[in-house]
This record gives sequence, C-alpha cells and structure tokens, in this order.
Amino acid sequence: MHLLSILFTILFIGCSGSHIDSPDELWGSAVEFRESEDLRSSITNFKSIIQNYPKSEFSSKAQFQIADIYLNDVKDYPFAIEEFERLISNYSETALAKKSAFMVAYIYSNYLDEYSKAMTKYEFFLEQYPNDELVPSVEFELEGLKKYQSTIDSLNNL
Repeated sequence: MHLLSILFTILFIGCSGSHIDSPDELWGSAVEFRESEDLRSSITNFKSIIQNYPKSEFSSKAQFQIADIYLNDVKDYPFAIEEFERLISNYSETALAKKSAFMVAYIYSNYLDEYSKAMTKYEFFLEQYPNDELVPSVEFELEGLKKYQSTIDSLNNL
C-alpha cells in the first residue's frame, strides 16, 4: 500500500508540472505583462491562448493584441500587418477581423506610404463589409488617397 501512495504522489507531481493556465488567466497575465512593458512575455501568453485554446473567445482577441503590440509598441509595421492578416484568415467571422482589415489598409497608408496597397485593402474592406460602422472612415481614407491616384496610375503604366 505504501508503494501505491508513492506512485500516486509521483503521478500527481508529474501532472501538476504540466499545468496550463486557463485562457482568462493567460489573458490577465498577458495584459499585466503588456502594461509593465514586458512585451515578450505578453506575446508569449497571448500565443499560448491561441495555441492551447483556439476555440476560446479569447483567441481572436489575443491575436488582435499581438498585432496591436507590433503596431503600437514595437512599431514593426510589416509584422503588424502579418499579424492582422493572420487574424483575418483564422477568425474571419469575428468583429475583430473587420477591424483588422481596416488596420491593414490604415498601416499601408499612414505608416508605410504604400498608397496603392492601401487603396486595394480599403476597397476590399468595402466589398467585404459594406454596412460596417467603419465604412465612413474607409471612405474618408480613400478620399484622402485620391491625390495619389494619378501618380499611382503613371507608375503602373511604366
């Protein structure tokens, strides 16, 4: 009987070491890490949510936060676009996919000065989400990009 209790203890200790936090615990830790500017730990926790709880309500939010960190904290705009595109691809039915589609176009226009790509992405947004609350913002952005249209057209004709 003593041997059996030792085996249970070993089994319990072995299993407790592989404990994965719940998505809400991981989310809370990730937010705290971001607030304390420990971005690596924040991203690690957000990725853990995505990997371990892909169907969780936190999963698309975690993906959005990763993209937002690269956009606003790290200022790696191409990588932010990749992360927003990943959200659009993996969570296409969420409200955050719409917001991410807008953000991709916004980054191309306002951070990377890639106006042609911005216009394409804004037009994609209008096709995909014609009744969304962001449509006025998209139309405003497209109106501002019109001043670059003749330059874009002339470069495309080269």
